[in-house]
Amino acid sequence: MRISLVALFCVVGFAASGGSSALADEKADLEKEVRKFQGTWTFESSKSGGKELPADVLKGLILTFEGDKHTVKKGDEMIQVGTQKLNPSKSPKTIDVTMTEGPNKGTIMLGIYEIDDDTLKVCFDPQGKMRPTEFTSAPGSENFVNVHKRVKK
Repeated sequence: MRISLVALFCVVGFAASGGSSALADEKADLEKEVRKFQGTWTFESSKSGGKELPADVLKGLILTFEGDKHTVKKGDEMIQVGTQKLNPSKSPKTIDVTMTEGPNKGTIMLGIYEIDDDTLKVCFDPQGKMRPTEFTSAPGSENFVNVHKRVKK
């Protein structure tokens, strides 16, 4: 009996130490992914309900990421503020945005993203009902797809 308990505690100890290493790796991967977002981005395109938004509507919109917080401004006007939670281990990668200021305050949007150097592509369900599985905005849907370009310093 005593040997069984010792064996059990050893197994639990190894599992816990292996798990903490995996958790540390996941945390490092997440921090690396968050760093990719940092900085200022323009709105290159936006499609909602299957329709492309006109370029003049997007002109002057700026998206800024600082840590897990983002802001959208047009000139000095604050459009929205929120926080985002990334999960780069999913395929496609997932992002959950909680709006903290602006007209959609309190809303949680479920989304997916891909980031490649200076291009960020996101697709969201603004109602937070069902996470998109692909980067599309079908006619009649509320999903939107934005493409952002990093502003060079």
